Amino acid sequence: QAIWAPGFSGLRVFTRGNVSPCIPHTCRNIMARLLVLLALLIFQVSALTEHRRLRHQVRTNQTRGIDNNSIVNLLDFESQFVDESSAPACEAVPDASSRIILRVVVPNNHGSTAMEATLMSSPRLATLCSSNVWQCEGHKLLEQQGHGTVVEELDTTLWLKTFSKHWDLQKSVLLDKKTKWMSLAIKEDTPLLEATPPRAMRSLGVRSLQTAYVIMYKPICLWPLSHFVVDHIRSKPRLHAQRELDELEEQVQLHKYLRSVGRPVLVVNYADLVWNSDITKKRLENFLPCLGSLDMDYVPKPGVDVFPGNNMKISMGVKTYGQQSDPKECCNYQLPEPESRRRGRCMRDDEWPNEGVSFRGGLDQFLDKDRQNRLARATHYLDRHSMV
Repeated sequence: QAIWAPGFSGLRVFTRGNVSPCIPHTCRNIMARLLVLLALLIFQVSALTEHRRLRHQVRTNQTRGIDNNSIVNLLDFESQFVDESSAPACEAVPDASSRIILRVVVPNNHGSTAMEATLMSSPRLATLCSSNVWQCEGHKLLEQQGHGTVVEELDTTLWLKTFSKHWDLQKSVLLDKKTKWMSLAIKEDTPLLEATPPRAMRSLGVRSLQTAYVIMYKPICLWPLSHFVVDHIRSKPRLHAQRELDELEEQVQLHKYLRSVGRPVLVVNYADLVWNSDITKKRLENFLPCLGSLDMDYVPKPGVDVFPGNNMKISMGVKTYGQQSDPKECCNYQLPEPESRRRGRCMRDDEWPNEGVSFRGGLDQFLDKDRQNRLARATHYLDRHSMV
């Protein structure tokens, strides 16, 4: 209805062909509003320019290690990674009246055995291996006890009692490796802390339980490291790609929950366990000082650490294994440069040096664009929280 224009007495307003002088007080208000609008416009232009710069950086530098075919959510982009390792989950000399239940959350065939073998190097860790069940896994023990069909509804006190028959309760850290029903870790978290310790623990003076979590994920291009996964991909690539996405998103959900309620949690990249073992050793020891020093080349001893029914055939430690395998040749994985703050990454297909391997690491090609985007976000989230 009105157009404002400069005049000798300040501003004049044109209204339906008439010109009238602007009242000084009104002019000041109008000028202030115009300046605010101008500032907002400059901010929006600046934000758009920065958004485009980040898009270009993602495309050219592959800073986040995402395949160019994937859709990157730039609003979640962070160009500088920081080490977000949690504060220590325990004291170097733990309270004798308490036990720490260490929950290692790793999907099947994603390096859970390697992580468990490394943690076994501490004499202060108790595992479920004496139960002689497959891979020393708690859900296998529960199935053996006849609870296989109701694990999702199993009372916390009941499985604690079952596990306590096989944990060495004299030790301060009790390992519970979760490779199945990972999402249950959220449901079980509070009941676990509120549970009354089983009689076997109370007889040793244990009055309370604490929890600590290690979440280990596996970059999607590391599938050639597992013979089972290789066979599964070749027979059902789309199903496997979807499973990888589901498992990564479960781990992200669990991590967000644990941080929201203040639980101690550490995220580890399986590639760092294998090829950056010295730094990963330091991160684990800082997070779990109650375990003391860890040996990254430890091989579990038959009859002491592992038993025939565990079927854990480990011939070398993770450090030696990493030294004997090249991440580029086996898996299309690029390690970060020494002293670099960048993450390791799965390389693009056109960077892949080994033409003889099926799919060349690009499993996301079997996902639609929406799922590729979700995979990119989940991977970026875990990368950021596992910064070495």
